[in-house]
Amino acid sequence: MTNFAIEKFYLFFQGVLVFQAFFLGILFVITRRKDILYYSLFLMLSAVYFFLNAPNTYFGLNDDSVFNSALYLQGNIPLIIITNLFYILFLKVFFSEIYSNKTLDKIFRFIFLLMPVLLVAFFTCRYLKIETQPIFYIVNLLAVAVSIFIIISVFRYRLLNTGWVAWGMVFNIVGTALTIIMIVLERYGIHNLLTVGYPLIFMRVGILADMFFYQVALLKKWHYQEKLLAVEKLQSQLEVEKLRNKISGELHDDIGSTLSGIAMYSHMTHGLLQSGNYEKAGDSVQVIQRSANEIVHKLSDLVWAINPVKESFISMLERIEGYAIQMCVAKNMQFKYNSNITGLLREPGMDLRQQLYLILKEAVNNAVKYSNAREINLDVNIQDGLLNISVADNGNGFDITTVSKGNGLDNMQRRAEAIGATCLIETKPATGTVVLIALPLPE
Repeated sequence: MTNFAIEKFYLFFQGVLVFQAFFLGILFVITRRKDILYYSLFLMLSAVYFFLNAPNTYFGLNDDSVFNSALYLQGNIPLIIITNLFYILFLKVFFSEIYSNKTLDKIFRFIFLLMPVLLVAFFTCRYLKIETQPIFYIVNLLAVAVSIFIIISVFRYRLLNTGWVAWGMVFNIVGTALTIIMIVLERYGIHNLLTVGYPLIFMRVGILADMFFYQVALLKKWHYQEKLLAVEKLQSQLEVEKLRNKISGELHDDIGSTLSGIAMYSHMTHGLLQSGNYEKAGDSVQVIQRSANEIVHKLSDLVWAINPVKESFISMLERIEGYAIQMCVAKNMQFKYNSNITGLLREPGMDLRQQLYLILKEAVNNAVKYSNAREINLDVNIQDGLLNISVADNGNGFDITTVSKGNGLDNMQRRAEAIGATCLIETKPATGTVVLIALPLPE
């Protein structure tokens, strides 16, 4: 039984199949995406399978002579097994980037172990002259089963950029199921154009739809990735602009005011020297020297904070440790540092790291200058999704209500709020002081 329209469709489909197999192969060379490689191999082996199962259509050979040949009897079902294996590999790679599921992983492992067993079972059955058609059904049912599980997951969890692939899988499943039904009906004596002449037409239509939907999914995914890159580029530009404004503000507010003070004291010193008041002139020079040192430290902190090479939370803690040791030595104090940040999964951003650094520097500076302590302790740990930092001294403490607007305490609170952290100060006269910082970490 032959049909002119179906024969023409077979020729058209085979041309599309071979073209798409080579096209995706070239695409793999460009992108190095394994899902594209496995799908290309799936299409190529499918093309070989359909050539083998329609010899009269493509090569003008007698169907019965080919179907009864040793090549067909020995190679047809193994070809189906390997073809379906590449399709399942494609599904695993494509969805593993998007969706993680332990049950699905177990299904994949089971199928990958079963495929070689089915190959061995086929050749064993051929050797023992046992019917091998059930292996054909099992292989196709395995591909259908894993496809159904993935389709349910796609629509249940609304997985991003997977809907088109899922619809392609639906058509593939329906085509495979109808083809199997046609083969079974023919074996049970129901002979018509579809069961005898063209049982594989449904499988071809299913693969054709699957090809189309997969490539639409690729285009949609790449378009989505391009949008993400554009958004990231815009965010990067905004971050740069934010950094510029921040640096400009700090240069104007902190360093600018200090330079203005130096200019004023320089003018005052000049007048004192001309009037012969050398003692007051010496005092003014000391103020200028302290202000200049302050500018050097502020510029050093600013350059360090924006230096990409130093973009590390660990380096920030090391810098604080070095600063604290230097300050404590000058006042004959001991400094102890303890850190346990093994749960830190992501590096803090530049702004967060800089604000933390300035808070800790202010806390250490206050403890050294005003506490009269013998020991200062810096502790850093991560617990229950929180980054906890404490700066504690065993000094004389203070009444926080009387100094809340001094010693940079307001600045510490403001900087903590800017990064979504809390900053608590626990102190009483003669009991020492503890500065506690808690910052929620992103998951």
